[in-house]
Amino acid sequence: MSSLRLKFVNHSIENDHLTVVTRDEVCGVTVALHYRGWAGLPLLSRWLTVKNDGNGTVTLERMKSAAWHLPGGRNWRLTHLAGRWGCEYQRNRTLLGPAPVVLRNTRLTCAAAQQVPFFALDEEGSAAEEDGDVFFGALHWSGDFEISLEQPSGGPVSVTGGIGSFDTEWPLKPGESFETPHFTAGLSRGGFGGMSAILYDWQLDHLLPRGKSAPRPVIYNSWYPFEFNVTEEKCLDLLPLCADLGVELFVIDDGWMPGRVSDKKGLGDWTADPERFPRGLGAVAKACHDRGMQFGLWVEPEMVNEDSALYRAHPDWVIRDPARPPTTQRNQLILNLARDDVRDWAIAWLDRLIDDTPLDYLKWDMNRYVTEAAWPDAPDGMKRTLSVRYIENLYAILRHLNEKHPGVLFENCASGGGRADFGMAPFTDRINRSDNADPVDLMTIHEGFTMLFPPRVCGGAGNIAPSPHPIHGRETPLKFRLIWGMTGSMSIGIDPKKASEAELSKIREAVGEYKRLRADLQDAYVIRVASAAEHPYALFQYLRRDRKAFTLFAFAHGMRQQDLPLPRLRMRGLIPEKVYRCEDGRTMTGEALMDIGVTVGLEADCGAKMDVWRAEEEQ
Repeated sequence: MSSLRLKFVNHSIENDHLTVVTRDEVCGVTVALHYRGWAGLPLLSRWLTVKNDGNGTVTLERMKSAAWHLPGGRNWRLTHLAGRWGCEYQRNRTLLGPAPVVLRNTRLTCAAAQQVPFFALDEEGSAAEEDGDVFFGALHWSGDFEISLEQPSGGPVSVTGGIGSFDTEWPLKPGESFETPHFTAGLSRGGFGGMSAILYDWQLDHLLPRGKSAPRPVIYNSWYPFEFNVTEEKCLDLLPLCADLGVELFVIDDGWMPGRVSDKKGLGDWTADPERFPRGLGAVAKACHDRGMQFGLWVEPEMVNEDSALYRAHPDWVIRDPARPPTTQRNQLILNLARDDVRDWAIAWLDRLIDDTPLDYLKWDMNRYVTEAAWPDAPDGMKRTLSVRYIENLYAILRHLNEKHPGVLFENCASGGGRADFGMAPFTDRINRSDNADPVDLMTIHEGFTMLFPPRVCGGAGNIAPSPHPIHGRETPLKFRLIWGMTGSMSIGIDPKKASEAELSKIREAVGEYKRLRADLQDAYVIRVASAAEHPYALFQYLRRDRKAFTLFAFAHGMRQQDLPLPRLRMRGLIPEKVYRCEDGRTMTGEALMDIGVTVGLEADCGAKMDVWRAEEEQ
């Protein structure tokens, strides 16, 4: 039977969670519809639990979480975030019409960056950054998904979302149940900026890992100076320079495993190379801890090289079509995380690595998509569950790590921003925005990212990048790069051994300034005052959540004489009667800052400026 006719059975309410139970007696299927509120926020999460109460197997072919409905007779505009590696979170807009619009990903190992599982709808032209009604939603899922938006002949709009149906099904034996991902939607009366504020409050107060509210540390990563050529001696030699710059966390990136001198071998063999780390990783960890620094490590648990001890022992563990030669990308294959034995193997070695090193920080990376989505030795009836079980076991590992190691910070990196989604948010403390840290490209990357995610989790791109940057070979001023480093969870991407003393002095000063402002910047709403998609400049107002302080970041690129001077730019969200004082001496009331605005002086190309304002009692 291909459809259900569900009838109401009962309902229950527990705190903010409403459950409505329905049943199809003929099919023997019970469906519980779940609705959860979030402590006064204008948000509602919905999902389903489907249970087979019959005698035979029931196969789920479409696993959607919810359908949302909006009034007809209006011209609805869709805003969504799409892109690719190095160009994530690009804002796209289109009017809905008679043809359905489907936001979809079928890469199995991630949901973004080609299409973030998120949508926003407003009546065409009615919503801006600071005003207008915006209806929005996000799916809590990190794998294949579909969000379908339909408005037939100008009628009511329906938005349906859930797990992707391409080559996917889920069999339910008698007594078994399946829970769909949560699909959360909300309404902002304050435009897209209001939407972001709601999403920030939701994450900071409810969704992000609990008990980890401490400021995110300033990071130095071994990849910048050494890439694969990393050794214990080089790390120990670099630590004093990092400490002198104010670094609080030193991370060894790819290259620490046996034979891992390129991306061609060693992936999957998660022990320290005895030649390059003769005393193991503990020697570097101890040196960091002795200097008052934390120690972190890069891993890529889902991948393997064919030239590795793991692959030679378990060639059956990879996702591949047995009728064809396996396709590699970045010289690696994908481990079949849908297998419980692979899941358990990953948990075991990750626990040992964290405890034995010991680690304060774990950077989890994932650098390729599926090409042959086959599971030839799957348990009976489970071959087409691969994409779902893969993500469920990914979550199971991350859930275990958070519970077993509550003091460890976890970074979500997936070839840059490939897993910037709300399925990963409860498990990770930092998101790699992008592998592209070119500060000019960041003007749009950061804008899209901050539509959804708060500065506390902003990692990866946006570090204090080198110049010229390897993405484009583009040269940018150090000041431009230093101020970009303040916009998220700061990291330093410049080799201190190659920098001049003048450059090191400026980096040291910027790190100190960042630490002074960090509490304000990481507990802030990001308001996009001016968009680089519309101007040759971008302005971001970081408004502390109590609205008593804000920092204005301004970046320019490609400006011409006709663009100068910039217009007065009005601030948002301030307390009207408060008097705010800028650190350069200017004072204005919140009302004046919002009605009259401020002037921002920027150079014509690669100019950057940062102004800090506080309510007078905060001085």
